[in-house]
Amino acid sequence: MTALEVALLPAGSADAEIAALLAACPESFAQQTPGWRDVITGQGVDQALFLGCRVAGRLVGVLPGYRFEGPLGAILVSCAQAGPLGGIACLRDAPRDAVYAELVSAFIALARERGCALATLISNPIWPDRERIERCMAPDYVLENVCQVLDLARALDADGEPAQASANVRRNLRRAREAGLVVDEAQSATNVAEWYEIHAQRHREIGATPLPRGLFERALERAVPAGVARFLFVRSADSGELVAGGLYLQHGAVIDALMPSIRSDAAPLRANYLLALHSMQLAAARGARFYNWQGSPPGGGVHRFKMQWGSRDVGYAYLSRAVGDVSAFLASTPAEIAHGYPWHYALPFDCVGGGAAGRRVGARASAWASLEGGGS
Repeated sequence: MTALEVALLPAGSADAEIAALLAACPESFAQQTPGWRDVITGQGVDQALFLGCRVAGRLVGVLPGYRFEGPLGAILVSCAQAGPLGGIACLRDAPRDAVYAELVSAFIALARERGCALATLISNPIWPDRERIERCMAPDYVLENVCQVLDLARALDADGEPAQASANVRRNLRRAREAGLVVDEAQSATNVAEWYEIHAQRHREIGATPLPRGLFERALERAVPAGVARFLFVRSADSGELVAGGLYLQHGAVIDALMPSIRSDAAPLRANYLLALHSMQLAAARGARFYNWQGSPPGGGVHRFKMQWGSRDVGYAYLSRAVGDVSAFLASTPAEIAHGYPWHYALPFDCVGGGAAGRRVGARASAWASLEGGGS
């Protein structure tokens, strides 16, 4: 077999080549694109380090990496900020086992070289690759989680209406339409700023940390023109008042409902139903097959909302290798990690602190505690 070569891909000069690989890879995500990389690095806290694998000079695999320096030590992760998507993208005609082995090995070596304590890869929830990553990585810590995914080919009928949703979904869509709600698709700084206040307020109400305003502003500036992000807003047709909105990432077969937020006092209008359906219709029109809602605690109201459309739970994992001194992490508390690594995954919360007793696999409940707190 032709030897594989792995090297860092320079931002800018390699972007067209990365984009071409991702366009040819059905199992890739918006979070792996240069457009989303520019959103993340624009916050000034993450250093993007993209690894590429070549066979006879041809780029066949990409592994995004983001280095974050926190108070307990640096980490290298394959997905930064919010959203459980990222990891390795590999062409289907490439020698997949070999590509994964080379990229994972290089990722671990890069983490050591850059002085990191932990190197973390996220597995693919829609086209599972966890076993392949684990064989290459031999992780020291594992956090298992689930997200909710809807198959749009089955979820929508020929008219774009829900095909397998519950009667409750149909009833609430009628209510939203009768209330005179309309979707505003204008990609403007004014709309984003107005919606961000709803996002921040809603997070404060549930005791969670809002995403940084700058991330959404950067998404409008970089990811929207790149074609991998889109904002949607719901308003009253009569008053023009904004009641809901969200940021959606789409690349290829997957749309990611990254951060929908609804004004609490407008909940009776059922704007969340109209927003969800409109985003599904737009995604399907652009060729998406899978609608990723992100994850929600099982048994809760948000989880039930997603499942009534015909969604299913799909599993994925954060797989971490200790490549440096992790003693400060293990001796810390969940609160210290959440504060020091906001919107970044470091370790499962139940693997740290005095009561962890050397635990290596985090319980699913630890995922909700960490992610809802704004860090992990």
